[in-house]
Amino acid sequence: MNNVNELELKVDSPPQKIFEARDETFGVLGYVVIDRPILGKASGGIRFAPDITIEEVSSLARSMTYKWGFLNIPMGGAKGGIFVNPEQLGIDRKTLMEAFGRSISPLVQQEEYLPGVDLGTTLDDLILIMRAAGKPLAEQQIDGSFCTALTVFETIKQIVKISNEDCRNLAVAIEGYGKVGSSLSVLLDQIGMKLVATSTEEGAIVHPDGLDVNILQSLKEKYGNLLVHHYPGVSRINTSELFIQPVDILVPGARPYVLNSDNVNAINAKWIVPISNIPTTLENEDILLQRNKLVIPDFLANCGGVLSSHMLSMGFSEKDVQRLVESQFSKIVYKILSDANLQGGVVREISQEVAWKNHLRLNDPDSSSETRTARLIGVIREEGVSGFWRRLAWRIHQNWPSVNGGIHNAAVDQYGVWGLGKTIKQVYSRDTVN
Repeated sequence: MNNVNELELKVDSPPQKIFEARDETFGVLGYVVIDRPILGKASGGIRFAPDITIEEVSSLARSMTYKWGFLNIPMGGAKGGIFVNPEQLGIDRKTLMEAFGRSISPLVQQEEYLPGVDLGTTLDDLILIMRAAGKPLAEQQIDGSFCTALTVFETIKQIVKISNEDCRNLAVAIEGYGKVGSSLSVLLDQIGMKLVATSTEEGAIVHPDGLDVNILQSLKEKYGNLLVHHYPGVSRINTSELFIQPVDILVPGARPYVLNSDNVNAINAKWIVPISNIPTTLENEDILLQRNKLVIPDFLANCGGVLSSHMLSMGFSEKDVQRLVESQFSKIVYKILSDANLQGGVVREISQEVAWKNHLRLNDPDSSSETRTARLIGVIREEGVSGFWRRLAWRIHQNWPSVNGGIHNAAVDQYGVWGLGKTIKQVYSRDTVN
């Protein structure tokens, strides 16, 4: 295996490939950045925003490398970005997505890049892109929004547990009341936390005594982003004001770099737990750390969507994802936070170290010359009958994924052993950082 120090993933190290998505009729439409593939493959969503840059896409791709690595899933990090306005080109959205799909076809055909949905794009967009790229999507697709909310929620729970706080005394502000933000608000409400501020593309609302999540959900269903204009008895504020509200927990949930030089010294929240990727720069994160603010790495907090996409592709369910988040992801987060003593810089250091070591191991083909029988004997010796049973259940699940009951649960457990279980071992075996 490659030496970790020799191939250290430095913050400013360039991605392995930047691909310019160029259409012969419409010109440059955007980019695909492949940061670090695993055995030739990398995955990440396609973002659609008029001001997106190569630098932003590259940072997002790096975050995906860490995210896949942290979960110990054999996939590299990548990201796509579309920046053109179809109206300025005199075309409709469908034509733009098809043109982008054709332009990235070489990457998609070779499975060098596996695209997904991201900020500004929809499943319908992805269907058009993949069809034009020559790799039509399977009929059943995955919406990992709830599972993203699950890992953000579990991270918050572990912070509260270590801090010995009472959930009922804690106030939260969530940027972006979309699929993930609204799911998170429901989960937080169930344990008694108080959502005092939230936002959509139409602006933000705040109420110091708390917003009623049931009302928010109803207004979201009826009005969409316009819900902020219909919630009664609240103060309407600019979204920029949401970040400086006097809350305990701030959840950035939309565009990158929202915590910046304009507001970094005015942020009141003790804990920053992002739904979105790269909510701030490392320079501004350092300022927050100096102000004793705990900033959780994005790839740790919001990795649930990636976990769900992989698990569901393996025949598991959303319920199975939740089971692993609550049983295994929770252990990882608790150990990292406790070892770091809730010091944000150390949390990032440990998390990146774990993710990168996993990435290097996953990128090293298995050179074991052991026979299957020898490996099976080794499993029984190390893991006992339970390990043999889990592997048998995994084999059964691969052939009959609809099997339920104890066999299904044992297969989920085996998935966890091979994935998050190895991350748990690495976190618990490392030297504690003082």
